[in-house]
Amino acid sequence: MFRFDIRIKCLYPSLLLPKFMNSLYAPLLVRYVSATGILVHLLLASMFIGTITLAVVSEGIYAYIKDARWLDTAKMFGRVAGIFLGTGAAFGTLVEFGLVTIWSNFVSIMGSALVLPFYIELYAFLFEVIFIVFYEFTWNKLGRGVHLTLGALAAFGAYFSAYNILAVMSSLSMAPPGLMIKQADIGGLISYVAVFQSPTQVFNMYWWGAQVFIWHGMLAATILSWSIVASIYVYKYLHGRDPHHLAILRIMIPTIAVLTAIEGFLLGHDQGELVLSADPLKLAAMEGMFWSGLKVDPLLSFFAFGTTNHAFWGYYTWPASIRPPAFLPFFYLVLMVGLGAAIGGWAAITGLYLLLKREPPTWWFKLGYALGPAAGLASIGGAVTSETGRNPFILVQNLGGNPPTITGVPVSAIYNPTIAVSPLLAAAILLVILAIPGLTAYMLYLATRPRKTGGEP
Repeated sequence: MFRFDIRIKCLYPSLLLPKFMNSLYAPLLVRYVSATGILVHLLLASMFIGTITLAVVSEGIYAYIKDARWLDTAKMFGRVAGIFLGTGAAFGTLVEFGLVTIWSNFVSIMGSALVLPFYIELYAFLFEVIFIVFYEFTWNKLGRGVHLTLGALAAFGAYFSAYNILAVMSSLSMAPPGLMIKQADIGGLISYVAVFQSPTQVFNMYWWGAQVFIWHGMLAATILSWSIVASIYVYKYLHGRDPHHLAILRIMIPTIAVLTAIEGFLLGHDQGELVLSADPLKLAAMEGMFWSGLKVDPLLSFFAFGTTNHAFWGYYTWPASIRPPAFLPFFYLVLMVGLGAAIGGWAAITGLYLLLKREPPTWWFKLGYALGPAAGLASIGGAVTSETGRNPFILVQNLGGNPPTITGVPVSAIYNPTIAVSPLLAAAILLVILAIPGLTAYMLYLATRPRKTGGEP
């Protein structure tokens, strides 16, 4: 009996801790598992968006210049996109199951207030699934224009799906106009219900503030996926000196530079102003304004208002119970802004070389190896800033006042209190989550390795 107890305690370390400590770390473990799953799904979905677009662009170039290598490239990206869609869709089902299980009370809010974009997203997903199948199995069987249209419809489905999901995410960060949050007691489990004042106001989820968030996220997905692909082609070109690989980079790298500029200077600025008005507490956490009360910040004042004398409410103005984590400046300023600026700067300089039909210095070109990892870290920084920055609320509302009153539905109200995992179980779930990208990578290797007939894989 003693040996049995020891084995049990070794297998389940949570049993070695007092119950009150289990209640503290178990929800945290579950949140880490949930966040990891969402980030992996974000990567897979972004890669599908980017690669199906690359397939259509490559086929369009082939239709224009009749170079068979561009057709081979289009076919390769089509296969890659199919793999990302398959694994991404399967993994999305796993993530949705986790959301329903871990954040069970979120379903009530989704059903009462956020259902429209989710419902439309189902049709967008059907666009992806149906047209990617037609696209992949009709090479050289349809006219070029018809086949390109099929690919364009699959790409449209991918972007439209992201559009609706990001509409939900934007509403979770900043409650759209007309949304009312009501306290309720339904079965002792559901304590908050979110409803619109009138049925037509559900379309406010697509209001202009959300549009800034949506397009910012869609461009981020494109930059992430194209940066990963571009870093691979930089490596392939510098080790093989294939002119076709350089031709691909001449399209991708300047496009990344342009998208990054739009992302930072236009959409990023607009979204910063939106956060300033809708959630000044989140802004204080993001910018690292660690003071209490009003204080002038000349640099932020210049970017936000074009002056240097505007005062901002500091992070410590609000009670600790509603403050977002103090680590946000690292994810926002260092990862998202810092690495995003580095990606844009490198892509702009390199793209200028390539557009002038010149090759940049080898040492500079090799910095492109880090383009994909840097974009991945920048995306993680953006996702953590967006999702964690609104903590401890969703459907955040600024009620005004001095300082502004920030409220919403507490995250604790949508968490399933019956969920508890041991570290061993959390590790097992994370292993499954991380195995999916590994399986995807192996499938990509099989789908893109050089063929005996030669040509572009």
